Amino acid sequence: MQAVFVNGIPGSGKSTLASGLAGELGFPVVAKDTIKEALADVVRVPLHTRRIGALASDVMWSLVGLVDGPVIVESFWATGRDEDFFQRGVADAGVDVAVEVWCEVSIETARRRFEERPRHPVHQDTERGFEWEQLARAARPISQFPTVIVNTEAPVDVPKLAVELRAVLGLSAQA
Repeated sequence: MQAVFVNGIPGSGKSTLASGLAGELGFPVVAKDTIKEALADVVRVPLHTRRIGALASDVMWSLVGLVDGPVIVESFWATGRDEDFFQRGVADAGVDVAVEVWCEVSIETARRRFEERPRHPVHQDTERGFEWEQLARAARPISQFPTVIVNTEAPVDVPKLAVELRAVLGLSAQA
């Protein structure tokens, strides 16, 4: 199983980049926040963000394992918090060839995006500002796979990045 892991701090442009890569590569995207929001919408009552987030992560890895072919997995895996969980998910999903795309952005730009973007209430962003700051300052790529660092301060040349990712994954230009 082949995967592209799109990682970076909240507000770094992961979702935008993953969506662009999906169109360029033709791979499906499995995004933790999309799953988290859908799960929250099922019950329509306030849920503890960490608990529903853990459930969304489990569902994410299960879906990754069900996909037949390469997949883009988009989430924030926090340095110092998520390494073991990430490795278990990779193993459980059967990912053996992958590349991590790290969305590099200044703390200031990410904070501005984080504060300005519309978000589902399940994320409880307004209550998590201090946690965001700590996680953002410590954040680094998390995987043992090759890592491509992408500056997401400005628009990314997605077609060029897709060519690079195909090469890292050992895929032909039209796979």
